[in-house]
Amino acid sequence: MNRLFASALMAAALATSAGAASAGEQASEKRSVDARAVKIALNGIIHLNVKQGATPSLILYGDKHDVSQVTVTQQGDTLQIGTAKRGMNFGKSRTHDLRAELTLPNLNEFVSEGIGSTELRGFKGERIVLRLDGAGAINLHSQYKQVSARLGGAGNMTLNAGDTDRVDLTLRGAGRIAANGQTKVLRADLGGVGSLEAGKLRADAVELDMSGLGSADVYAKTSAKLTLNGLGSATVHGKPSVRSASAHGLGSVTWE
Repeated sequence: MNRLFASALMAAALATSAGAASAGEQASEKRSVDARAVKIALNGIIHLNVKQGATPSLILYGDKHDVSQVTVTQQGDTLQIGTAKRGMNFGKSRTHDLRAELTLPNLNEFVSEGIGSTELRGFKGERIVLRLDGAGAINLHSQYKQVSARLGGAGNMTLNAGDTDRVDLTLRGAGRIAANGQTKVLRADLGGVGSLEAGKLRADAVELDMSGLGSADVYAKTSAKLTLNGLGSATVHGKPSVRSASAHGLGSVTWE
């Protein structure tokens, strides 16, 4: 948990310094990327927008010095984007947040160990793996048959998944996971501190394990199986005909 608090404190410090009034020189810079890249590993302090497109491209925007500190490397199908630990303007006021605009034909994995927000838009495929181990936010607006998302850091994940076969969610850090759309199966394992807001994800079947501290809101059309071992509470909408709930400790389940 020390890692989570450190990330949160760093994010707060950066937000404070970014709000000061003095200006740096704004710049934009293109970096090399090719169509083999279907996985993204993000580190450092940067806001990233990723969209689907036939021609791969990556453009960086922000204060000139900060843009120069961005590292971009591609190893096979994995694109790594980060910021140098030395030389960034942490203690100086900035008027332009560091931002990256990335276009890729396909995407099947995104991992963030940095600080910042990421939006993934317009993709389609068999399966997407998402992991937030830093501090910030991930917003998905794409269509995949299977979605696997893990929040291990501090922040928020919003999944606009459309029509899926399966959604697997894991919370081990601190924050919120929200999901919309419809799916045949929702499987959620909540062991951290936070909330699952999936009442707008119309699932045929729900399996929910809660061992942390927080709340879960889900929708089950046909069946729901819940196991609560922590201090959390769960609400199940949809009036499923097949239902099973086991609550130990101070956990509670409400059917609506």
